Amino acid sequence: MPPRGSCPTCGVATDEDVELTDNGTITSFCVVNVPFMGTLMDIPYVSALIVLDGSDIPIMHLIQEVPYDEVHPGMRVEAVWVPDDEIGATLESIRYFRPNGEPDAPFDSYKENV
Repeated sequence: MPPRGSCPTCGVATDEDVELTDNGTITSFCVVNVPFMGTLMDIPYVSALIVLDGSDIPIMHLIQEVPYDEVHPGMRVEAVWVPDDEIGATLESIRYFRPNGEPDAPFDSYKENV
């Protein structure tokens, strides 16, 4: 996850980076059923807010490798990365997230992000 460089709430410059894992919890999501110009995704697909382990701010990303009607809040997911030679300091280095096989996270662990 590329560092933001400033607090998303107040804009003050940050002075420390936090290492995060590439696993997280879906806090909310939407199923996209309407195609739009330029989209490369097959309809329907899922876009979700994901809180990465060790973070308290969700990111929005795609969910794949699971039927859209099985995605739910609390689902544990992992990043699927582009090849090593394509990785950069951008969210585009993550192709999408997929279920990681862990049990669902308890609601209390992500309720502040709903």
